[in-house]
Amino acid sequence: MQAFEIALSRAQWQPVLFADRPTRFSLLKLRPTWPLAPVVIRVHRNHAFEHVGDASVPWFAWWGRAPKFLYSDYDDSLSFAVAEDTSAHLEVIWLDLGRYHERSDGASLHDWIAERIAALRARLTAPILFIPVGAHDADYPGLAGAVSRTPGARMADLRPLQAELGADFFDTRAALHSGTNLSDAACILVARELACRWAPALLRPRIKAVALDLDQTLFAGVLGEDHHAVHLTAEHAALQRRLAEFRSQGIFLALVSRNDLADVRRLFEHRSDFPLQWDHFSAAAIGWQDKAESLRQVARTLNIGEDAILFVDDNAGEIANAAGQLPGLATLHAQEDASMTRRALEYYPGLWSWGDQEADNLRIADLAASQKRLQMAAELSDPAEYLRSLGVELKIEVSPARSLVRCHQLSQKTNQFNLNLQRLSEAALAEALGSRDSRVVLISLADRLADSGPVGLLVAQREGDALVISELAISCRALGRRLEDLMVAEAVHAVLAELPASRVEFLHRTGPRNAPARDWLMRFAGPLPDEGRAPVGDEFMKVTARAYPVTVTVKSDERSND
Repeated sequence: MQAFEIALSRAQWQPVLFADRPTRFSLLKLRPTWPLAPVVIRVHRNHAFEHVGDASVPWFAWWGRAPKFLYSDYDDSLSFAVAEDTSAHLEVIWLDLGRYHERSDGASLHDWIAERIAALRARLTAPILFIPVGAHDADYPGLAGAVSRTPGARMADLRPLQAELGADFFDTRAALHSGTNLSDAACILVARELACRWAPALLRPRIKAVALDLDQTLFAGVLGEDHHAVHLTAEHAALQRRLAEFRSQGIFLALVSRNDLADVRRLFEHRSDFPLQWDHFSAAAIGWQDKAESLRQVARTLNIGEDAILFVDDNAGEIANAAGQLPGLATLHAQEDASMTRRALEYYPGLWSWGDQEADNLRIADLAASQKRLQMAAELSDPAEYLRSLGVELKIEVSPARSLVRCHQLSQKTNQFNLNLQRLSEAALAEALGSRDSRVVLISLADRLADSGPVGLLVAQREGDALVISELAISCRALGRRLEDLMVAEAVHAVLAELPASRVEFLHRTGPRNAPARDWLMRFAGPLPDEGRAPVGDEFMKVTARAYPVTVTVKSDERSND
């Protein structure tokens, strides 16, 4: 199928997938006609998961995945009998805690779960999702602490679903033939959480921006020249409030609308009842051009790829046209009932996060500061004077164990300046953090305009007399301040202080959008093949902070170098 056909087909699925209470019968009728990438999910369990797994298939298909579930036997001991030749993208621990409550107190149960999750991590590197069924409210803090001890492990919270369904969450009568105490309605809602929130947040990069149409999307009616013709229904107001919450969680908002810019600005000036105001939008492409071109403009303004944008429009034709021109663009059809649009946003794969978005929150303020930096760069032709006026502070952290999540995010998200595109898991990074001959470096950047926070990741291993840089990723937010050379060189020098080597080599691989990173490496290593290992010479090694009016701080966690 062509991309525009897929976008139209997916739009037709929305009323079923994002109904208030989806039914198993309606879900079974959804058959994807577009290509799907396989995702293998292994389930370690002490009660049945099949009713959840089967119901999740349409939601996985909606974001282009075909789940294959590998099931363990029912095992209260969590012995993790896993064949060595089978691998999975996601490990799920599906545990009915009611089977343990009479035999264990809370603390001992939590410690046992922590030990079992650590044992699974010792054997496998895939993300681990722990889903506790029947947990008491008092259990959750202890369980969360137990799970968090293992890198790459997360715990799902079923309490909101239990509150939503009330007495209908459990069905002990059906347990005799279904193998689980959960009701069918609960299994369906868990399936939606798994496919739309929990799994995407562990397996794919987060969406960075929501680009929205105006008419019949953010409000009812058509703007034209009269802001009084626009109606803010209660459902549209709730939609706007939810979008404002996404922005507070680090998601850019953008406007893409065929209207006159002056009319749009006047609308937001006069409509104080709108929860969203003009300043909430980090980019706007208002005019009569093709919306695909407007989305390209938004991507350039936000310095992100088009495939990091979710485009929301009430016109299915506009969605199909944009999807056909922009590979990887995520799309959502805005419904006449704005509550349906809001619910679809709530469950759009890639928007929800595990709450690890501190660095994402910095992104919005940093974008506003970048405009001022560009103005300063234009006014100050001398690079040194430009950096001096910015008051740049560069922080290099070697072995930053407490920043494991941010290191993982940088490896997963960064595309333009990513040399080897390894997409390291939290488990792989944790292993590098604990290895005698490896180092992980986190690079943070701030200036007088904004704190950009952690913006760079470097992973290095000592191999004989060489220091091999296997991962180098710098966020696009950090680019443009003429500091790439210094950031990488200072990180390498910090590693060499702990792992002395006579030469430095960078692993590299050609990707769809990492030309900026490869161009940078070619300045120091010469022409590159499509992939391989590139040594750098004296020109790179001579890059130090002495040549830059920048404050550099190097910090290393205490560890043994023996």
